[in-house]
Amino acid sequence: MIKTILPIFFLLCGLGNADAQKINIGAGISFGGPIPTEVIDSSSGKPLIGTVFSMALSFPINERLSFTPGLNYTFRGLDYSQSFTRDTLYTVEINGTSGKVPSFYTAYVNGKMRLHYIDIPLLFAYRIWKFQALFGPYISVLLAGRDAGTVRVVIGSGGFFEDYNEDFSNYHALRKIEQGLMLGSITPVYRNLSFEIKVSRSFFTLYNLDKLQDNGQGLVRMYNTYVQLGLVYHINKNQK
Repeated sequence: MIKTILPIFFLLCGLGNADAQKINIGAGISFGGPIPTEVIDSSSGKPLIGTVFSMALSFPINERLSFTPGLNYTFRGLDYSQSFTRDTLYTVEINGTSGKVPSFYTAYVNGKMRLHYIDIPLLFAYRIWKFQALFGPYISVLLAGRDAGTVRVVIGSGGFFEDYNEDFSNYHALRKIEQGLMLGSITPVYRNLSFEIKVSRSFFTLYNLDKLQDNGQGLVRMYNTYVQLGLVYHINKNQK
């Protein structure tokens, strides 16, 4: 991944030195997470406030429209939990005779997601007075992180059978390259400083579903959806 990203970074730097009218340096926060396409009973998620550091170049196309490719670092975090109950049969032995006894089990899932991404937004900026509307696709590359937790299974009402505990990791099933759509705006605040807001939504599911193990609830499709807020400093190369 790094071998792919570094050439893009140096290409943007080279283009910026040669042709870009502005260089935009920004920092801010992000909030959001993977949004499921259907409601999952007894599940919850607590998104963490992430960090964003960005660099973008501005190449004018005409008086109002410009192309603004960028390179961002983003941190995304989420704590999640889920519980569900299922009927089952257990084998018991009484006086040397074994048989199946109907029962149920309840599974309690708790996990943490801590992910580091490099985002490459390929946006167009349309200027309306001093305000700019942003729109275009983006590509995100997963650099590192973890998506892991524990599952505790309680058989019946608990007490007769021992609880079963198991660690799990879904990191291998995460989509390592993500594509999506990004919309936003840039509003001037003071001189070369602006306030920026962006909303992004992935085209594809967070997980490669063929690599994800079904935990008994079925495989639910989830799409990364985030809001980014930040400040951007514009370096105008034509400014004297």
